[in-house]
Amino acid sequence: MIRSFIFSSLLSTAAFAQVGGPFLGYVPDGNQIRHLYGLPAAGAIGSVIQSPGFSHIALPPQQSFAVVTAADSGQVMIASEASTGFALTAIPGASPNPDILAISPAGTSAAFWIPSTGHLQTVSGLPNSPSLRDVDASFLHTAPSAIAVSDDGQWTVALFTAGLYAFGPAAQVIPLQTDPGIVALAFFHNNHNLALANSARATSIADVGGADQPSLLYDYSQQSLSPVAVATSFDNQHAVVADASGKLVNINAAASTANFVDCACSPLGLFGLGDSVFRLNGTGRTGLDRTGPTPDLKVFDASAGAVWIVPPALSGKAARQ
Repeated sequence: MIRSFIFSSLLSTAAFAQVGGPFLGYVPDGNQIRHLYGLPAAGAIGSVIQSPGFSHIALPPQQSFAVVTAADSGQVMIASEASTGFALTAIPGASPNPDILAISPAGTSAAFWIPSTGHLQTVSGLPNSPSLRDVDASFLHTAPSAIAVSDDGQWTVALFTAGLYAFGPAAQVIPLQTDPGIVALAFFHNNHNLALANSARATSIADVGGADQPSLLYDYSQQSLSPVAVATSFDNQHAVVADASGKLVNINAAASTANFVDCACSPLGLFGLGDSVFRLNGTGRTGLDRTGPTPDLKVFDASAGAVWIVPPALSGKAARQ
């Protein structure tokens, strides 16, 4: 089901854009960031927040900061909102120029891969008390294709050609047994359980670094999907798999049942906005084709089983100034 919120009049839309609404989250726009305001079914995109430009952006749900990489220096920083834009604070010990930047479900930890050294770095205590842990993973000889980090920062899991590996707080390196062909992974909120997806099914590993107990979340093998992301809701009741075609598998994690929703879009991932809401794409064009129409920004509410279109605010000014 796809729903588009329509304001009752242009006047009410403009008024909303000027005074703002509840802070829904952020959305990247090229190398910059915009606000999202309102509710999933009644939101609006604000104007660009002033910043020097970023090469990587990891956005936590419902929090007024981001983990970014400076476009000019490659430095990894915490960008927190100030009256004139973003205030940038370097993360102590973080190596420059990561090529993968991942954030935990609640945004309290982040992890990044440093290609120049083959090191995996994890930062916990975001945003106010960042603490960095560095692990040498060069023995795996390749860069990971996906990374997930737990909210407490204790465990980081990365997918390499050699398999799935968990990196723990006491320098543990544990190979995890999984289905073949895993392409997407994400931790559940505030625990060490991991969700994974391949073309045939979604699975989980309970207590990473402890029991490492695998189980089935949902078998969608009749669909033959090409997942681009998996993510979990704040209450851990939903696990969502996003397919490259726009199909969303909305899994009830406790009941191992699911419903399918077509977003009529090309998801870039599942980016948490809080509760059971996920942003599916960005505000601009992607890839080599820059001539077509700008795609609609879409979000998915797993609890409602609905996809919503978020329009740009009509005001030229950000709603929060």
